[in-house]
Amino acid sequence: MLPPHNPAHQLEAVFRRIGAERMHDLPFLNDRLSVEAVGFRLWQQSWPGVLVTPWGINLLQLPTPELPFPAVRADALVEVSLPGGVVSFMPAHEKQLGDYRMCSLYSPAQQFTDHEAARLTAQHVMTLLFPESPGDSDHAGQPPDRGRRRFLGL
Repeated sequence: MLPPHNPAHQLEAVFRRIGAERMHDLPFLNDRLSVEAVGFRLWQQSWPGVLVTPWGINLLQLPTPELPFPAVRADALVEVSLPGGVVSFMPAHEKQLGDYRMCSLYSPAQQFTDHEAARLTAQHVMTLLFPESPGDSDHAGQPPDRGRRRFLGL
């Protein structure tokens, strides 16, 4: 079960193991990428963030132990309203993590020339989904940039 603190280290450990045990010989792996949890933050009783792996980059949402996700069909889409827009997640389950939600951003992730480019993309996704509050930005009072949000289909 997930700890009450940021699950980034646990996610990285679990997905490194998945990479070594289940994904290591797949032809579409990008060996320039490694497993990294980017931008995970506590938000409304869940932990959203981006997981970079050699086989893909996904937006994940993990529940807190206090508020597990309700059961849904494996083929269901769960619409989640984040501050930057609504995202459609698929339910997922991993024995060491339990239930979580995922939204594929890049699968496979062949277009990234190095891990830093993938990390910067993951950070940009999190900036789009969790924009600064109006008082914290030089863009206070301006509407969101819909062109940037289109990057995520929001």
